[in-house]
Amino acid sequence: MPRAPRDLAPGIQHVGNGAAGAAVYFQDDLDRLTWLRLFVATIDRFAWRCIAVCLLTTHWHAIIDLPDNSLSAGMHRLVGGYSRRFNDRHGRAGYLVRDRYWSRRKETPEAVLEAFRYVARNPVGAGLVQRPEDWLWSSYGKTIGVAGSFEFVNAADVPCGACPLAPRPGAWHRGRSSADTPWRGCCR
Repeated sequence: MPRAPRDLAPGIQHVGNGAAGAAVYFQDDLDRLTWLRLFVATIDRFAWRCIAVCLLTTHWHAIIDLPDNSLSAGMHRLVGGYSRRFNDRHGRAGYLVRDRYWSRRKETPEAVLEAFRYVARNPVGAGLVQRPEDWLWSSYGKTIGVAGSFEFVNAADVPCGACPLAPRPGAWHRGRSSADTPWRGCCR
């Protein structure tokens, strides 16, 4: 049966990929740094805006805002480039990923917030940390102002209005810095 076509339209997309079988996607911090460098180069090249990103051991998630239909080209560059570097570094051959990347466009403020919470909570659900902001390889700590890494992330468009901690209903906080948004406790 053929695969369903992807929705590659501009807008906010929740994307991800993972390792094949029982393999790991990131063996260590150097692998994660390599992936992040490629990710930043990809978002710069295609003028994407990263809203959130989280790297676990077997997979990764990102929420990106696309200005055009460049998702496929960007993911080819990112996933293919990382797979080659991973295989070279670890002396292996063959497929690293279990399948092609997946993507889901988020068309409502509530859908964006749900995806944001999912990405932020992923390390907690995996049993890696107690609180989302404690995972070193997630942008959530930067978003709530407790970490200085992930400077390329801009979560200003996450719809705080759908969150019970929002200062006013329906607020999108467009143009505000991540540190100005009321995120503490929102993803716990």
